[in-house]
Amino acid sequence: MRLPDRVTICEVGPRDGFQIEREFIPTETKIEVVDLLAEAGVPRIEVTSFVHPRVVPQLRDAEAVMAGIRRRPGTRYAALVPNDKGAARAVDAGVDVIHTVVSASESHNLANVNMTIADSLEKLRAVMQIAARAGVPVAAGISTSFGCPFEGDVPVDRLETVVGRLVDMGARSIGLADTTGMANPRQVASVLERLLPRLPGVEWTLHTHDTRAMAIPNILAAMECGVTHFDASIGGLGGCPFAPGASGNVCTEDLVHALHAMGIATGIDLDRLVAVSRRVEQAVGRTLPGQVMKAGPWSRRYPAPDHVAARLAAATGS
Repeated sequence: MRLPDRVTICEVGPRDGFQIEREFIPTETKIEVVDLLAEAGVPRIEVTSFVHPRVVPQLRDAEAVMAGIRRRPGTRYAALVPNDKGAARAVDAGVDVIHTVVSASESHNLANVNMTIADSLEKLRAVMQIAARAGVPVAAGISTSFGCPFEGDVPVDRLETVVGRLVDMGARSIGLADTTGMANPRQVASVLERLLPRLPGVEWTLHTHDTRAMAIPNILAAMECGVTHFDASIGGLGGCPFAPGASGNVCTEDLVHALHAMGIATGIDLDRLVAVSRRVEQAVGRTLPGQVMKAGPWSRRYPAPDHVAARLAAATGS
């Protein structure tokens, strides 16, 4: 396998994960989780979203969370914004990066933000202008890049058109999102093999949901194509409230464990990351889908049963 020596993980749990929780997570708990993630060595964190509180009540404390976190050198703190008002709030809050999102399918874009793709792109133009004036980079995400829960297949020509418009507007980082876990590794490779050569200089990110247990296989396919940036969510939190059937994002600690087992560096302390996942599980009050938190890393060893140990001792003379 043609795999990189190192990849960069962006933790999206504090935004993408927390946003769908029904019970309000206290602001101080959100701040604690972000700080713990940074202390574990996570290099990029999507902290919150500057969206209208009526749309996402869980993130109504965006300014307070950004003001309360301890900025760790080496960690980049981002926030998702839907429009120019959100962008202005994010700039005032001191984000390092602005994340935006538009869908590759019309029906999902209408369900998600009540706008056509064309209207969303015009809104994002205003976002990028605000960000440019403030000197804040923009990373543009594209939902339903590999399939739409309403329309099914999304033609790669349409995806390429949306990507091209975003790049023309100034985005230098593009995230392709498998919003409802519809992608497969061959499809991911096919899309990337088409887009990457046509748009040199773009930093590509894959944003995967593990709805059908395909997230890590899809990430492996993307790495073989040269992608080295991936979104993940602590404990496997997440899901899109506007996409039927969407479940959580790929679990951060499970992904980091898989990468480390293959000798791929992330700069993240896995043990500390698992501890953060346990804290998040306490905060949301339910068992999370992450597996490494339950089973431990591949390197964990257990004492042999007494009868096995006795026979081994007899066989070896020890």
